[in-house]
Amino acid sequence: MLCRPAEPADFPALADMRWRLKMEDAPTTDAAAYDAFVAAFVDWAGRDEAYVHWVAEDQGRLLGAMSVAQVRKPPAPDEPDGCWGYLTNAYVYPDARNAGAGRALLAQIIAWARAGGLELMIVWPSEPAYPFYERAGFARGRDPLMLELEL
Repeated sequence: MLCRPAEPADFPALADMRWRLKMEDAPTTDAAAYDAFVAAFVDWAGRDEAYVHWVAEDQGRLLGAMSVAQVRKPPAPDEPDGCWGYLTNAYVYPDARNAGAGRALLAQIIAWARAGGLELMIVWPSEPAYPFYERAGFARGRDPLMLELEL
């Protein structure tokens, strides 16, 4: 299995995974809505430089993906290039789950974040995913203050 940064050719598959993540793996019943979403996602992924998308691949087939938004901090006298990561968009296709793809992908991302000098990484997992992230070293800490804005 290979875990690597996604390439533009991977963006349609990333869009498919994002669709499935948000639709809870329900079958696609509206092909036009799906196609419009994939086109919008591919366009966004090609323009948004804050995100690094990662994929797990086995024999040319993408098994899963995770995305990291790099949040740059304003320069400080003791830290001119501070940055932290927001881990999101974690998805593994159902037939590839519990076979190590997610674990390998997360390990590769953590190594990349350490090598890149990220200060910390955060994730807001679903309740069942907490043990997965805790096994990788994530810890429940004080929650940040949040203000939910109505749209």
